Amino acid sequence: MDYYLSMRTHRCSHYIEVKESRVMVKILVDTILYTDYFNHYIQIHLADRIIKTYMRFEEFSKLLLCYPQFISCYRNCIINLDKVIRLEKTSFVLTSGEHLPITRGLRLQIHQQYADYQFRKINGGL
Repeated sequence: MDYYLSMRTHRCSHYIEVKESRVMVKILVDTILYTDYFNHYIQIHLADRIIKTYMRFEEFSKLLLCYPQFISCYRNCIINLDKVIRLEKTSFVLTSGEHLPITRGLRLQIHQQYADYQFRKINGGL
């Protein structure tokens, strides 16, 4: 039990750092719902706000996709699987109530990634 709690605490302490309006901002990885790309800006969606940063999506995605709870569900969108309350055939439903679509061509693969992630999470593999 102590190992699990220490791993959970360790995992929660991860953050990314991005520039927002000329100021560097630290964002805890576990607070991110999803990210998308709009009008040349990366939008990082949190429960209480959206942080916008000017950056190439390819560079930004490297910051998040190294964590097991993040996957790309459609072009230029990365979702936090810990914030998903339900998986539907064509979309994820987040804790915020938002629906994020799943790209048609990768739907089966994304469904499998979600199932694998949930299995590892339940069985203590994360």
